Amino acid sequence: MARNPFPTLALLLLCTAMQGQTEVDRGGKRVEILHADEWTFNERIAPGAQRLLGNVRFRHAQAIMQCDSAYMYDDQRVDAFGHVTMDQGDTLHVEAERLRYDGRNRMARLEGNVILRDKDMELVTPALDYNMKGGRATYDQGGRITSRKEGNTLTSQGGTYFADLHRFVFSRNVRLEHPERLILSDTMHYATGTGITEFFGPTEIQQHTDSTLIRTLRGTFDTRTGLARFTRRSSILSKGRLLEGDTLHYDQHSGTGLAWGNVSVTDTANKVLARGRTGRYDEIHDRSMITGHAELILMMDGDSLFLHGDSLFTTRVVLQDSHGGSREAMIIKAYRNVRFYKSDMQGACDTLVYSAPDSLIRMFHQPVLWTEADQITGDHIRIALREGKPHQLHVEGNAFLLSAVDTVLLDQVAGSTMTGYFQDEALRRIIAEGNGRTVYFAREEKNGMEELIGMNKAECSRISVELEDGQVNTVTFLDRPDAILYPMNKIPDKELRMEGAVWRMDERPRDRQDIFRR
Repeated sequence: MARNPFPTLALLLLCTAMQGQTEVDRGGKRVEILHADEWTFNERIAPGAQRLLGNVRFRHAQAIMQCDSAYMYDDQRVDAFGHVTMDQGDTLHVEAERLRYDGRNRMARLEGNVILRDKDMELVTPALDYNMKGGRATYDQGGRITSRKEGNTLTSQGGTYFADLHRFVFSRNVRLEHPERLILSDTMHYATGTGITEFFGPTEIQQHTDSTLIRTLRGTFDTRTGLARFTRRSSILSKGRLLEGDTLHYDQHSGTGLAWGNVSVTDTANKVLARGRTGRYDEIHDRSMITGHAELILMMDGDSLFLHGDSLFTTRVVLQDSHGGSREAMIIKAYRNVRFYKSDMQGACDTLVYSAPDSLIRMFHQPVLWTEADQITGDHIRIALREGKPHQLHVEGNAFLLSAVDTVLLDQVAGSTMTGYFQDEALRRIIAEGNGRTVYFAREEKNGMEELIGMNKAECSRISVELEDGQVNTVTFLDRPDAILYPMNKIPDKELRMEGAVWRMDERPRDRQDIFRR
């Protein structure tokens, strides 16, 4: 081994000689040695290499590298050891225990407690490959990135950092932690300059501030503004309400979620599911809207009510009880072309309101209700439920009860108001009050066959009607009536149908799919 007794002079001569060397293919100028305390040669340890010891500094293509010791090869390779640092420009700084640098392609391999810093960001990883020419750093043995400006800490198994773009690409077990949220993803892109995160593959965002949970397959999330844009099947779970859609936008600060394509809103606490083509959820006011082939399914004591309207709105309210406790309840509103189907009851109107706190369904604007063979109409219909089943019926203004006798004839009861009573989910009794009128057909059984014997027309201020199997069974006049009985062959045609009585059975939904029929 030979030791140079004049290291300073040798370095000066080396630097002078390097000025005359040609540029290396693809790597630009040759690696330049700026300083070393000692410079030795040992062919047995590193053939064809110069060994540099103590405060070693290199420069190549605007990058400064420092270490405790290094081997400098003739083909522009450098092996550096101990307190290795690399600085490129005034923004990028890298630290490691070992460095292998190839000046021909400007590729650096750093190992051992690698730390990369770029302005406000720091990356820690066991090993890092850095392409200085392309400004690209890659790790595949796990890494942790900390952003002091954003307050984020990110870990992943693999990642690539594009220095010029200030952009990370992470893969495999990606975890981004922030005081306000936790993001778990399979593949994620993150721009340190804008704070915008892009997701590719299954991703979950947990908001700590309001316990909101977001799941998506692809999209973007602005960690600074709280705006999210998801373009594949995604969902938002907030306060027990789940919003899903093929495309979904979410504003964390306003608490507003918008969804398009196969949209659904599920409220497990109130047993409500709403579906449609477009949806909106207002987290702050706890309400949602569904439009476009909209359907709402409301579970009622083992049965389901299927409701359609051009627009469906749901709002949750908090109810206080006498013991100081509270519970949540749902208010549902449906507008335009409203139809609903339940196994024991169907209806249609222009506007419907269901209030879970009161267990009350209210129907407005030409409402019509069907139970068994009965049709009920009026200006306003209220249906009181008990344990999810119809209990009482209230009809206000132009109240009509129509029941089919055969394909032509109808039993009819009318009044200013009407109150109905249900038993075993069937309408059993009706009381009509105020300008009460009735047209019903008397029956008589002969030889085991029921036969119509006449039509009874009466006017009375208060009428009670008993029904059986959806047909008028008995009519009781609670005040003095004005009545007339027509034999079947003597009934005037104009008396067969009361003024205002309209048979609307063709509008009746036959099943849950029929609620969408116009």
